[in-house]
Amino acid sequence: MKMQKRQNGIALLVFVTLLTGAVAMVFVSGLKDGRPMRESITNDALAEAKDALIGYAITYGDTHAGQVHGYLPCPDQAGGNPEGSAEPTCGSQDVSQLGRLPWRTLDIGPLRGSDGECLWYAVSGNYKNNPKTGLLNWDTNGQIRVYDTDGVLLTPADNQAVAVIFSPGMALPGQNRSGTSAPICGGNYTASNYLDASSGYNNATVSNVAGATSDFRIGDHTLTGDRLVFITKRDIWNALERRRNFLATLDAMTKKTAECIAGYGTKNSIDGVPDPSNMSLPWPAPISLADYSENANYDDSANLFSGRTPYRVNTSRTASGNVIASDFLLTSGTCNAGICTNNCPDPSGWAYLYYPWWNNWKDHLFYALSQEYRPANRSTPPCGNCLSVNHAGKYAAVIVFANRKLSGQIRASSPTDPERGIVSNYLEGSNALNIANPSASGTENYQSDVESSTFNDILYCIREDLTVVRGNPAATPACP
Repeated sequence: MKMQKRQNGIALLVFVTLLTGAVAMVFVSGLKDGRPMRESITNDALAEAKDALIGYAITYGDTHAGQVHGYLPCPDQAGGNPEGSAEPTCGSQDVSQLGRLPWRTLDIGPLRGSDGECLWYAVSGNYKNNPKTGLLNWDTNGQIRVYDTDGVLLTPADNQAVAVIFSPGMALPGQNRSGTSAPICGGNYTASNYLDASSGYNNATVSNVAGATSDFRIGDHTLTGDRLVFITKRDIWNALERRRNFLATLDAMTKKTAECIAGYGTKNSIDGVPDPSNMSLPWPAPISLADYSENANYDDSANLFSGRTPYRVNTSRTASGNVIASDFLLTSGTCNAGICTNNCPDPSGWAYLYYPWWNNWKDHLFYALSQEYRPANRSTPPCGNCLSVNHAGKYAAVIVFANRKLSGQIRASSPTDPERGIVSNYLEGSNALNIANPSASGTENYQSDVESSTFNDILYCIREDLTVVRGNPAATPACP
């Protein structure tokens, strides 16, 4: 038995020795052509660039006064700025752009891949910071698809890339990387001299059509193929949601929108004479719009008791004799042109802090009006035919914000997609049923509830005296 154990031990030792030798041969072989080290250098550079771009996007509103978060810089396209600077503007609205990584703008230095070439960068047209898209929020999908070496799609249809960072491989025949237009990085700004085309994909081009999708492919596993990493829309918005003040800002914007609607009711007249007894509120805008990014489409519509928050209130203004100086309620324009431009020179006012958020999140805001507070040139009667919340209370109106997309909801990426007109893709429970009801009478019951996997609407009530309060599901009534 001892002899057998000894032989087994010797056999095991021989096996381990042979295995260790084989692993060492593979490792030495890798070191010989430098591949592990080269890939590490490239991967580190790409990762640093990705982190810097996400950081830029989630702090954009902090570094650009009066703007929202989420935007990415234009590439460096040799526009006459110091090398590594993002172009002040690039292309047309919603048209994706390609160029060198703007390392100076990102404050990270000229990152290079293992072959010594500086990184390149493509940005989705609807995430670039200038010219800006008309609707940037967590449902805005990227305009870039990315495929792996074998042509397998890596970016699902509902989470496409908003940016791609490239590390060019070694120059291929026909690629000319000479020149002095990029003195620090070296070479020139012709993308085809750095990024490759193969198997039907061309990493050196993006579509020049607004809203169109561009395709990129990871290079093969040789030293000559393009290496890349990409940033999806979820990378941006998941990082933003980890900011404490992000969701709080959306909540504050919803409250401010409700206050703007209520403010309209303080400016009505009776027979042309301002009268505080006329507390009529504006009609909502329709649910379905031709283009949800266009503010002008959010126009009030007579006899609607549920819909979207109105940008223009011309129909209501005529009916209630409102004395505001403009037909526009939710604007950032001339001071005192509309209710929601109050204190517009003040950095703490609506126009400076909240209008940019309303402008980009307006498709998430819904509005229901009670029958008693419909536009009319008369004193507003006490609540009889008014709205309730959680089957209690009497409210002039409610504003509902559609929170994060829940399971089963489809939020279309295109601002013109008809799916945006399906209320159940945004709201839940009785809010979805009533807001979507074309025969709403202004006496419906709305819902305020704790956030869960099946409900996450944020609701603000406009009370009979036109004060505004957030819905509290633990209270009775919910808007005390």
